[in-house]
Amino acid sequence: MKQPSTRRGTETKEHIVACAAELIHERGVSATTVDDVLAASRAGKSQFYHYFDSKEQLVREVLRHNLDCALAAQEALIENLSTWKGIKAWLDALADTHERAGLFGGCRIGSLAAEMAERDEELRVAIAAAFASWESFLAAGLEAMKARGALRPSAKPDVLAETTMAAIQGGYLLSTTKKDVRPMRNALAAAYTHLRSFRRPTPAS
Repeated sequence: MKQPSTRRGTETKEHIVACAAELIHERGVSATTVDDVLAASRAGKSQFYHYFDSKEQLVREVLRHNLDCALAAQEALIENLSTWKGIKAWLDALADTHERAGLFGGCRIGSLAAEMAERDEELRVAIAAAFASWESFLAAGLEAMKARGALRPSAKPDVLAETTMAAIQGGYLLSTTKKDVRPMRNALAAAYTHLRSFRRPTPAS
């Protein structure tokens, strides 16, 4: 895959990826063809193959795009994951955002995982790395809380972050399937309660 050497080239490539991301979110990877992407992005086939070796390479770029977009949308919140208030606000925002989107399509990273993890080993590894990157922000926040004595010494921030991500993904799936945000809110409330169970008691309590 060639990297664009000009700003215009970068914009063209990102436009193709963004259009592909929308189509894949709506239809899935299998039902989205290169021709569909070309039509949506109004790009030529020569342009496509200048930037991407194959459809598979495009899907990997879509994964990167989806992770970047997810983290950018949560940027202000993930900076505050070292407080209980910040963690609660982050979890609430995830459910609020999904509800505003009409409970459509679920998590864009999770949807890729559901469709492709057993069909493309290289992509599975990339998706796992994307989840690990997303989880790392909560793990870092919990690690900071543990360092200042707000969590029990036995707490394992990386395990707690992974468990929370599992609740998030399950919440996306059920709410999208049932077209009801309550399963996601319930899953995230349970995840928050689980995290709080590792709170270190204050001397007064």
